[in-house]
Amino acid sequence: MNKNRKTKFQKWISITPDIYYNLPDVPVLACPNCHQLGVDFQFIGNLQTRIGYMAIWFPFCLYGIHLSRVSIPDKTQALSFDTSAEEISKRIPNFTHISP
Repeated sequence: MNKNRKTKFQKWISITPDIYYNLPDVPVLACPNCHQLGVDFQFIGNLQTRIGYMAIWFPFCLYGIHLSRVSIPDKTQALSFDTSAEEISKRIPNFTHISP
């Protein structure tokens, strides 16, 4: 694995607990890529089992990550797997994915 890519991914992973464990009152977070404030996120999944994935991105530099197979907390809204791609793209921009 490219060390630089691994470091970038780890920086994104490091803000995940700040989001997940502070729901629904997530603090304003700095982007691990450009360091400006305003990271955004969205859960998408099975609304009955509350299992799905989480997208985390910064709306200005358009970098972010996807985390698979996450538990969707009851205290947050999520989009269903049945949501159309068009509707999902209205909420989640087409961002550059940082991979591990």
